[in-house]
Amino acid sequence: MPIPSFTRAQLVAGAPGPETALTIGVLDGVHRGHQALLARLRDEARKRALAPGVVTLHPHPITVLRPEIAPSYLTSLEDRMELLRQAGADWVIPLTFTGEVSEISAEELATAFFETLRMRLMVLGPDASFGRGAPKDTPERMRALGAELGFEVVQIEPLMHDHERYSSTAVRKALAAGEMERVTALLGRNYTIGGPVVRGFERGRTIGFPTANISVAADRALPGIGVYATRAHVTGRTFAGATNIGKRPTFDAGHISVETYLLDFEGDIYGERMDLEVLHRIRAERTFSGIDELKAQIALDVAAARELLK
Repeated sequence: MPIPSFTRAQLVAGAPGPETALTIGVLDGVHRGHQALLARLRDEARKRALAPGVVTLHPHPITVLRPEIAPSYLTSLEDRMELLRQAGADWVIPLTFTGEVSEISAEELATAFFETLRMRLMVLGPDASFGRGAPKDTPERMRALGAELGFEVVQIEPLMHDHERYSSTAVRKALAAGEMERVTALLGRNYTIGGPVVRGFERGRTIGFPTANISVAADRALPGIGVYATRAHVTGRTFAGATNIGKRPTFDAGHISVETYLLDFEGDIYGERMDLEVLHRIRAERTFSGIDELKAQIALDVAAARELLK
């Protein structure tokens, strides 16, 4: 089928000036495996005097192909694009994945890249597959098309961590288990969630531990329910924090919330954006017999956070 006009318009609008080298994929999280791919892309592009870049798919194809599955992103699209640039991409084009796009063959998509983005080199990850049906023989098909049209294809080897391939799935698995040290190792940076500070029930204030609640996008992957040592960035300042990610079973057993007690802080930050680096899991969430037991445990959590974040 022909490339949809909207898709072609996105490519044209984002097209860089010179001839390019590119990779394509969702690249959610921009973990160490993605970073290795971007480093290789940058290096190969420099050898050929090409501009390295990324065509990143958004939303995730699974939201179109299997709409019953809710997406769970490690980064927002904006953060992903910035991380891709930091990892070596001179340009990034977000390509909207739709039902029409899902029907485009790998050859048709690559031809559009060749014609519209002046692609002269395609760098692929170890398990690269894109286009209609995401065929497993995508690299071989791209080499054949490249020989016909006039572009090269390079594919990198898998990058392993602790006997496991770096992948967004591995990051999500570690995140769900609250294994933040492993998450940090897989990402090559601390996992960060953020959003505006919003008003909650303000129960923390009544027991001597006022918390800042942040509104996190519904499609963001969260660490497993529990209490974490965090580093908070808000209004240009940085604070150590003890963050509860959970349903507050002692009070209301409601929806999952993200609330942080900021150490050594006083002030009003409602409406401000706060970004949390989630560094260490302190404990699992549990139900307490009453306010006194809860206050005693929070005091222990704060002391643990202070020690972990020295």
